[in-house]
Amino acid sequence: MAKKYKIEIPASALKDTDFDLGDKLSLSVSHKQFNIRPANVIDQLPQINIWFYTVPAFLMMIIFFVYTRSQDISQIALNGKDYSIANAATLLGVTCGLTIFVIAAVWTKMHRSGPTKDLYWRNIPTIVIATGLILVFSFYAAFWLLERMFMDASFDVYTSSVMIFMIVAAVNYIMINLAMTLTTSVITNLLTIMIIGGMVFSILTNSSRDWWKHNFSFLGTAKNSANFQFNVTLIFSGVLMITLVDYLFVNLQKRFRGRRILILRWLLYALSACIASIGLFPNDPEFHVLHDRISMWLVYIILILIATVRWLLPRVTKQFLILSYAMGAIMGIEYIVFKLSDYLSLTAFELLEFGLAFSWILLLLQNIGGL
Repeated sequence: MAKKYKIEIPASALKDTDFDLGDKLSLSVSHKQFNIRPANVIDQLPQINIWFYTVPAFLMMIIFFVYTRSQDISQIALNGKDYSIANAATLLGVTCGLTIFVIAAVWTKMHRSGPTKDLYWRNIPTIVIATGLILVFSFYAAFWLLERMFMDASFDVYTSSVMIFMIVAAVNYIMINLAMTLTTSVITNLLTIMIIGGMVFSILTNSSRDWWKHNFSFLGTAKNSANFQFNVTLIFSGVLMITLVDYLFVNLQKRFRGRRILILRWLLYALSACIASIGLFPNDPEFHVLHDRISMWLVYIILILIATVRWLLPRVTKQFLILSYAMGAIMGIEYIVFKLSDYLSLTAFELLEFGLAFSWILLLLQNIGGL
């Protein structure tokens, strides 16, 4: 027969929640923690008034319609370098979506009604810029795919206006939802999407299809037409990582104090600065030596972190240690194989090392967030 347990929740624990005494709650256990949520799934989602995202979208649609009629344009291409639905949706969607995101984030923080209450005001600009870049990448990727699915498609001004309304309304809803649920895990996901999305976007849009025959850093050089996107991605990924580390450690140091925490924090700051600097100083002739040195500093910092994580990270788990040492060993073996044989090309070596290093950094940040 199963045992039954009674859990008493102090009133102070419910003070900063939206729970009422008569609400039905569900309890689950995850990572040695009790999680209490509303019993109905629909109650767990942020309740967003429909007017908050449809009214701004309607205004963007009116702007699009009026401008199109003033230019005497009757047929609008889905995609293209000139006036198109893709360009209009990107401009209006990003502008309106970011504005809505800022308003929602500031309102939520000022009223302390969501996770953003734990963010610092200095964190918000970086998150806004990163979110804007992700939106731009997403728009370009989506319309790039649609262009290949519907070649030479075009629509009349009325159909195009409705499409703009639907796209902007969807973006507004996502941005409001994001602002109301902005936690460390969400910021980590933004960092992941930004780095991977930015690099994939640079690969898809670059002018040289044989870039991989050179090296990974080629994507950031002047020889690549998409070098700006690649370098901006790295710069703001580093800045966003600094923001995430700042957010995590200010809260972490409330529970764990000492020199080891401070060393771990500054090592992660240095790692973030290296990522940003690789984009700031691309592998062009004038920055070649500096670019290579910064890349090596990045490798050294990761190796130092892997070697010292046992002592620097509080309550480090055995599984994470084993995984860290295994990944460090694989990175070392790859380096030896690359140096002593022709089995791995420079691009393959850099991509494998980057994938392992970035995966380990994300695992480390998740472990810190769990503390």
